[in-house]
Amino acid sequence: MLAPDVPPVAHVARAPTAIGIGEREFAIAIYRPRVHPGALKFNIRNLGEDAHDLVIRRKGKRVGGLATAIKAGHTATLRLTLRRIGSYQLVCTVADHEARGMRATLRVVR
Repeated sequence: MLAPDVPPVAHVARAPTAIGIGEREFAIAIYRPRVHPGALKFNIRNLGEDAHDLVIRRKGKRVGGLATAIKAGHTATLRLTLRRIGSYQLVCTVADHEARGMRATLRVVR
């Protein structure tokens, strides 16, 4: 039992790890390609002339992504928690953009 004059220890949540993403025809640049498991904040900027989206996959299955495309010159934020160690593919699923090279790899490491 704690003494009445000892305050309880507060649980401090860690801020999400920020990851910068740049998209343009036909490439995705990821500015922090290795992260630890946990909460992530993807700051996505469309530097191209076409609209782009961002989908995150692990072993071919979608684990997260934007609900809508980002217009040229605009930004979006995606918050996602990745707990499993391994590689994740970041792709643009607009039209044939993925086939033309709009993909990158994010690695979650210990």
